[in-house]
Amino acid sequence: MDTLIHGTTLLTFRDETLGIVEDGALGIAGGEIAYVGPTDDVDASAETRIDGSGTVTMPGLVNAHAHTRHTLVRGGAQDVPEIEWMNRALGPLANHMTDEDEAVGARLGVLEAVRGGVTTIGEYAGEVGRLVEEVYRPLGVRTVAIETINEVPDDRADLGPRELYPFDREQGEAALDRAEALFDRYGDDPLVEPAYGPQALDMVSPELLGEICDRAREHGRDVHMHVAQGERERLQIEERYGDGETTVSALDDHGAVDDFLVAVHCHGTTPAERERLVEAGARMLACPSSIGMIDGEVPPVADYVERGGVAGVGTDQAPGPGHHNLLREARTASLLSKVEAGDPTALPAWRALGLATVEGAKALGIADAVGTLEAGTAADVITVDVDALGVAPTVSEPLHTAVPNLVHSTTGREVRDVFVAGDPIVRDGEFVDADPEAVVADASERAERVFADAEDDWRAADSELVARAEAGWL
Repeated sequence: MDTLIHGTTLLTFRDETLGIVEDGALGIAGGEIAYVGPTDDVDASAETRIDGSGTVTMPGLVNAHAHTRHTLVRGGAQDVPEIEWMNRALGPLANHMTDEDEAVGARLGVLEAVRGGVTTIGEYAGEVGRLVEEVYRPLGVRTVAIETINEVPDDRADLGPRELYPFDREQGEAALDRAEALFDRYGDDPLVEPAYGPQALDMVSPELLGEICDRAREHGRDVHMHVAQGERERLQIEERYGDGETTVSALDDHGAVDDFLVAVHCHGTTPAERERLVEAGARMLACPSSIGMIDGEVPPVADYVERGGVAGVGTDQAPGPGHHNLLREARTASLLSKVEAGDPTALPAWRALGLATVEGAKALGIADAVGTLEAGTAADVITVDVDALGVAPTVSEPLHTAVPNLVHSTTGREVRDVFVAGDPIVRDGEFVDADPEAVVADASERAERVFADAEDDWRAADSELVARAEAGWL
């Protein structure tokens, strides 16, 4: 074996429960998991032996939906009405980022996520292939690379909520071509899984959406789409498709409600619409911190799971929710679900951990490779120090308190080791190759320039943040 972790508590996620193994061991060989079971039963030498005392060893976390490039403008778009957030708060800042700025922002976001135990990120971006080459490949992090496809202009600050976005079919086709190039380039790459990313129903024409869905059916590919994501989208759908029409009804009319659909957010859906999505085999991705911050709503992930649907969680983008910490996101999903339902048993800790691991892998269509600890699967593995201050104490009788403590007590800094396909990315809490301090310094310098360059546009957009800043609150 290349690596053996021993004397740890395993959470394997191999059955209907968490598959807990006390005093367990996990062996890695050739990028795959070679052994999972009791320490006493393993009889193998290893080049690297890791004492897992006081740790939980579990599958690497799956951040199923993120726009990491916007990490560069973290803190620039929050505490505004939902109708303002995209076009009047984030847009004026993001429009001043260069390609290099975006890559540095993504690098910062990915490092933050990995340091907190993430081994897979669903990266949703225009020209996402550039981020794969400049960020994900050098860092050795697994990604589902989703090419954003839309037909609308970047600068929409001067459009009212009911003014329809103009569509540019040539722009949309160019994005679709970039998506096809991803499949051609990375179809056999074990760390990259491409997908189509029509941004939202209000941002693509029915004709382009139909073309994407036809290709998804023909080739067995996934379509990641923001679905029913707030008042701004709802108004656009009404204006374009008519009173009484919703995102889900219009998607259904266009044949897009199918098992290839990965529906992101869904907080504007009705219970009946969620039932329709579940029946069709569509998967859901929830970003509770983002939607709570931007929309003041709770994504219906608990309801979706209760209906038998497959769902994962993601951090979305840093402006607004503020982070790419998936253990924190699992806690937020559990907490807000309890508040939304008025039921403290809603989305318990063990279900939240599932959303962040095996269920997230299922939602992204990669559960054959990651999300569980099983011999023969990819060695995407993390260890977490559950003896750390703020998490300890943990006991194993009469229940394993490590399970709720992982969700409700960790900050992410307790992650000790991170392996992707058997390669160590983080060891003993430190990056093996990456230099996070240098990335932070670069990002900070670039952010100062971006905010300065964007100031006139930001003030002209006149979001509520402008008045708050002028009043001295920001």
